[in-house]
Amino acid sequence: MQQNELFVILNPHADKGRAKKQERMIQTLLSSGGAKVTLSHTKVGEGAQSIAYEAALAGRNPIIAAGGDGTVNEVANGILKAVTKDGVPCPVMGVIPIGRGNDFAWGMGIPKDLAKACSTILAGRTRVIDAGVTYGGNYPEGRFFVNGQGVGFEPLVNFLASDFKHVTGTLSYVLALIRILINYPDPYTVQLTLDDEVINLKTQQLSICNGRRMGSAFLMGPDALFDDGYFDVVYANTPVASYKLVPIALTFFKGTQVKLKQFSVKRVKYVKMISSDNLMPIHVDGEEISLGCMEFTARLLESVLPVFC
Repeated sequence: MQQNELFVILNPHADKGRAKKQERMIQTLLSSGGAKVTLSHTKVGEGAQSIAYEAALAGRNPIIAAGGDGTVNEVANGILKAVTKDGVPCPVMGVIPIGRGNDFAWGMGIPKDLAKACSTILAGRTRVIDAGVTYGGNYPEGRFFVNGQGVGFEPLVNFLASDFKHVTGTLSYVLALIRILINYPDPYTVQLTLDDEVINLKTQQLSICNGRRMGSAFLMGPDALFDDGYFDVVYANTPVASYKLVPIALTFFKGTQVKLKQFSVKRVKYVKMISSDNLMPIHVDGEEISLGCMEFTARLLESVLPVFC
């Protein structure tokens, strides 16, 4: 697939600032196919969303996210905002995974190797995927996501991992996991709506999975598919006793928690969760929705985003 122009949004701060060193190589590799490469940097306090939004309105296609899962989320938000609110044709999203976790790229089979990731874009093969939109916390108007949403235990690990200044990748999440296990969160007494089913329970963890992996190493939705028209919602259906925390946490690395009696899996298109006691921390694609809120809703958007893969 020959492209006349490749528009790249690079987050130079991704992977603790290491991503900036890849800029020249990205331009060299992508231009090898004969296309013009236009590159725009994100700035501190000004993420990729507004750049992607303006690019989509201007008719740029494709729009490529060079960074981690946060950059991918922001680019997807900019694109989907332009598509859903302004009615523009949806550009193809490309991904160059040079961030800390790269969970979306992993799930899509996009190589982490820089040359191979760029070759994937130049090859032009696409897959049209589902996305989600969540309402609540800091985003009552809604925020899109492409990989997944986490509530409770998992976002606490993610938030702490992002605070480490000199540790990155899987190690940062493992260290954060250990820290969180020391002060494990109290369960949330919630009313959980999954499509038309209403469940009352106490839980410490819920994952709304479009992709399989979150937090660089944890298979929160081991059977999730990006394009099947459903979320895989995986949640603890009962509070987990403190002495079981470590062995159960270890099952997240292989995704075998879904085989335990303490966890349930539902395939749905709509989720609503209301807590009656404790504030719930929430993230989507590693990005903070809230450090603690009492309710949110999430719904699936089917077949909305083409992605190079």
